[in-house]
Amino acid sequence: MGQSRTMFCGHILCAVMLSSIIVISPLRLGAETLRDSVSAGLDNSDVLAAKQQSFVSTRQAIGEAKSGKEITGTITLSDSELLRDSSSVSGGFKKRYSRSGSLVFSKTLADFGETDLKVDAARHSVDAARADYSSVEQSVILSLITAHLDVIAAREEASIRKSNIARLSAQRDAAQIRLANGSATPSDLAETDARLARAYSDEILTASALIDAEETYLSLTGLSAGELATPIVPGDMPLTILAAEQSAEQFHPDILSVIAAEKVARLQFPILEASVKPTLGLSLSASALDQTATSADKEELSATLTFSTPFLVTNSTRSLARKTLSSHNQSKFDVAEQKRKTRLAVRNAFRAFHASQGQLDAVMSEITAAQLLAENAAIEVEFGVKTMLDQLDAEQSLFDAKLRMAQTKQAVLLNAFKLVQAMGRLSPDLFDLIEKNIDLDLIPEPSSRYPYMLPISVGE
Repeated sequence: MGQSRTMFCGHILCAVMLSSIIVISPLRLGAETLRDSVSAGLDNSDVLAAKQQSFVSTRQAIGEAKSGKEITGTITLSDSELLRDSSSVSGGFKKRYSRSGSLVFSKTLADFGETDLKVDAARHSVDAARADYSSVEQSVILSLITAHLDVIAAREEASIRKSNIARLSAQRDAAQIRLANGSATPSDLAETDARLARAYSDEILTASALIDAEETYLSLTGLSAGELATPIVPGDMPLTILAAEQSAEQFHPDILSVIAAEKVARLQFPILEASVKPTLGLSLSASALDQTATSADKEELSATLTFSTPFLVTNSTRSLARKTLSSHNQSKFDVAEQKRKTRLAVRNAFRAFHASQGQLDAVMSEITAAQLLAENAAIEVEFGVKTMLDQLDAEQSLFDAKLRMAQTKQAVLLNAFKLVQAMGRLSPDLFDLIEKNIDLDLIPEPSSRYPYMLPISVGE
């Protein structure tokens, strides 16, 4: 018996040590509602911050696409010295200097729509990047919801297990009394000890899982997990699978992203056609030449109007055309595949949500029946109708049902938010966090390293 009590004390010590880890580190004040958790997590997310910079980078494609009609300027300077063998000059060499410089401005006046098409393609690329950001934002929000619910479920499980240990400790004390007065057997006491030891073991694992959940919450939000409130199922949940699918096809960012990518691929062939059409360009140049012989010095100003068009179709052009058409076909298959995957995900999420709701109703009925069974078993043991083992089994069934209740409540809420995500509606607006909606187009541009003249970097 002394060894058993020593083992129990060791379990308690381990549980206390695990729990104390949470208190050691100084933490900021914690959030309470799911809205608080999501708000803090969005502010703390480096993933979203990185994705915002990725969007800014993609946005530069519009400026790059306009380069076809920009004015370009080129300065050329050269300085040369010529030594020529000559018998008439002392030393045997005749020196001659030559310096020249030119300034050229060029601009394409007409490219038959190539630049405009490239700009349209760049804008569709930006739309795809915007949809990608929304997709990542949905994943971040779901991870915050999961962390919030995990802490609540882990705490509830820890509370249930603590109550179970208290119950089993009381049962063990009662078994010792019954053993002393002859109404119980050593086997009854041994069974109680075994169940109590297993309860302590489970409590240690639960304490560890609770620490994991709270540390995950802290890592995602930057806040300690305070008295977290249990959220409710979002309103306006779809009543049918068809309604959920229609919402997903209209709003899901993954579908919007591949549709934008298909538009980019569709424009590549018109861009290729425009690139082999005639172009009209204007060039203005000024040049000066300074040589040793003054008769060769000259200064020139010229304006050149150039009309050019290719007239030979090369193998590289044919290959590029085939590549462009194949890429467009691929993008159309990508759209169809993404729609299929999204519809399937919506169906699975819809069924999982409604199945978990049905399971919650069943578990609630199970708890009611298990509570009645445990109460009757305790009475029947007093009258000698049932044994202590029957009572322990009945109380264990009630304990297991309470654990399933905690797990099922979490599953209902998590599956509800997963369904919202599958429909593409998991955004800050769902939590009345309108201020967290980032207007990606208003993110400031980073400062350029290059001035307007002479594009030479002046800093690191």
